[in-house]
Amino acid sequence: MREPVNEVEQTEGYYRRYGEAVHRRCLRLLGDEALAWDSTQEVFLRVHENLKSLRAAGSPLSWLLTVADRQCFSVLRRRRTEVTHALTRLAPLPEAHASPEAALERLLVDADLVRRVLAHCPEDVQRIVAHRFIDELEQEQIATLLDVSRKTVQRKLQTFFDTARRLLEVAPRPEPRKGTAPA
Repeated sequence: MREPVNEVEQTEGYYRRYGEAVHRRCLRLLGDEALAWDSTQEVFLRVHENLKSLRAAGSPLSWLLTVADRQCFSVLRRRRTEVTHALTRLAPLPEAHASPEAALERLLVDADLVRRVLAHCPEDVQRIVAHRFIDELEQEQIATLLDVSRKTVQRKLQTFFDTARRLLEVAPRPEPRKGTAPA
């Protein structure tokens, strides 16, 4: 196999080798096929613009997934305007015997809800939450992967849960109008 001659061929080579992995990552983060393909295209446009940086990276896949994460988090941030209404509408009433943390964690198992809350979090929190809830890594694995302490991972996860709690409590459930029976 011959070496790629120009930047377009190099970009195409990265796409052939890593395109599917980047698309899967975008799909897991965004939960929407069309948005995932759009984001995958954006990632490989960045590859083309930053070939030197990619070639210098220790792991091309890690570099690409970091760019994919940032692209997807950016998409999520742009979609955040709809989140408050959607979150309060989707949030189930807490069970009487469950702790607030347990109820919140069960609620956040819904991947769409996680994505919506992520749009309100800083990028460092987004990365940790993506590794925890989307990649299903343990805290120790995340700490090793990101070269941070386990305590930092715990604090960032707590920030995420605090953000989720705040968003879910933004607006009370609508009160039934007079003359109608409660649901």
